[in-house]
Amino acid sequence: MKHRSTIINPGIICQPLGAVMAFLGIRGSMPLIHGSQGCSTYMRFQLTRHFREPVNIASSSLSEATVVYGGEENLLRALKTVEEQYSPEVIGVISGCLSETIGDDIDRIVDKHRESGGSEIITVSSPGFRGSHVDGYEAAVKSILRSLVMEHAEPVDRINIINGIMSPADTSEIKNILEGMGVDFLMITDNSESLDEPFDGDPYFITRHGTSIHDIATAGDSMATLNLGGYGGGEFLEKKYGVKNIELPIPAGLEGTDKFLGVLLDLFHSDISRSIRRERGRLMDAMIDSHQYTSGRRVAIFADPSYVVAVTSLVLEMGMQPYVFTGSRSRYFHEKISQFQRKWGFQFPAESGVDISGLKENLAGREVDVLIGNSHCARVARELGVPLLRMGFPVYDRVGSQRIRIAGYGGGISFVDSLTNLILESHYDDGYEIDGDTCDKDSCCI
Repeated sequence: MKHRSTIINPGIICQPLGAVMAFLGIRGSMPLIHGSQGCSTYMRFQLTRHFREPVNIASSSLSEATVVYGGEENLLRALKTVEEQYSPEVIGVISGCLSETIGDDIDRIVDKHRESGGSEIITVSSPGFRGSHVDGYEAAVKSILRSLVMEHAEPVDRINIINGIMSPADTSEIKNILEGMGVDFLMITDNSESLDEPFDGDPYFITRHGTSIHDIATAGDSMATLNLGGYGGGEFLEKKYGVKNIELPIPAGLEGTDKFLGVLLDLFHSDISRSIRRERGRLMDAMIDSHQYTSGRRVAIFADPSYVVAVTSLVLEMGMQPYVFTGSRSRYFHEKISQFQRKWGFQFPAESGVDISGLKENLAGREVDVLIGNSHCARVARELGVPLLRMGFPVYDRVGSQRIRIAGYGGGISFVDSLTNLILESHYDDGYEIDGDTCDKDSCCI
C-alpha cells in the first residue's frame, strides 16, 4: 500500500483503554481517568459491549476551565469520592489526552492526596494521541510492577505470567495448562473471572476477582517471568530483582503450545499430564479432519500484534496462505512474521500500523477466502464479499467474545473447528449436504 499521511477509520483504540484493561485484572481495583467525562464513558461503552460485563471507570471530569487552570482540584476530588464511595484496594489513575496536553503533574497531585491515607494509588502516563491500547496496557503493567513489587525476599519455585491483552477464555486456558502441570504461577494481571463473571445477582462496583496487589508485590520472588505476546514488564523484574525474563508468543497451535510446555519442563522438570497429551492429539486430529477444506486457502488476519502472530502460526499449520496486518506499530510483529516466513519458506504480505481503510486497500485485488478480525472488519468483509471470523478486540456485534479462545491445544481445536466450518458454510454450495437430489451413490455412499 502506498504511504499516506492520513488515518481513515483507525484499527486501534487509545492508550487509556489498554491501561484500564490491565487494572480490570486486579482484585479490588477502580480505574480513574484523569480527563474529560466522555473518555471514561467511551471506554465503559467499548468494554461493556465487548465483554458483556458491567465495567466501572471513574473520571476526574475535566472541563474547559480546568484545561486553562489545571485539573488538580478535580483529581483530588475524584480520588476522595472514589475512596469514600467504593473503598477500592487500588486506584489506577490513568492520564488522558487533556491531562497530558495541559501537562498536569499527576504524580505530585497523587502524592498530595496520599497524605490523607486511603487506597493504594498507581499512576499511568497514557497519552491517547500517541500509540494504541496495546501500548497503554504495557505502560500500565510496568507502572503496576514498579509501584507494587517489594524488595526481593526468599525466592520461590513460581513463575510470573504477563499475558497481555487476551480474552478471559485464553487466560483460563493458560491457567488450566499450568495447573495441570502442577506449576505455581502468578498472573499479571488476571481477567479470567473479572471479565467473565458468573451471575449471582449481587451488584458490585469494583472488581471482585483477579490478582491481588499483595500477590503482585511478591513478583520479585519468582524464578522467572514469561512475557506472552511481546508485552513488556518482565525486563524490569529481571533488571531490578534478577527474575529471569523469557519472551514467548501466545501459546497457540502445536508449535506455540509445544514451546510453552517446553519452557515449563525446563524450569520445573515436571511431567506433561495425560490429559494435556490427549488434547494435543485431538488438535492434530482436528487439523487432519479439516485439511482438505483449509489447505491452500487464503486468509487475511487483522488484530493486535500478539494475536496476529498466534493466529498466523495456527493457519500456517493448517496449510493456509496468510495475509497479516495489525493496527499497532510493532517490532515484535515484524520479527515473528519474518521468522515464520523463513521457516515456512515463502513470503506473504505483512504490515503494521494499518487502519481499516488501509486493510481494504491491501486486500483489494487479492483473492481472499476468509478474513479473521474484530468487528471493525465487518464492513471490509462485506464489501470484499468474504466471510469474517470474528476474533480479537473489540467484538461488539456478536455475543460470547469473552469466550473466544485460541490458546493451548484446546483453544486450537476451537479455532480450527470455527474457521473450517465458516469455510464450509461460505465456499461450498448446498449440494455439499448429501440429500436425495445430489447424492451420487457410486462416489459418496459406503
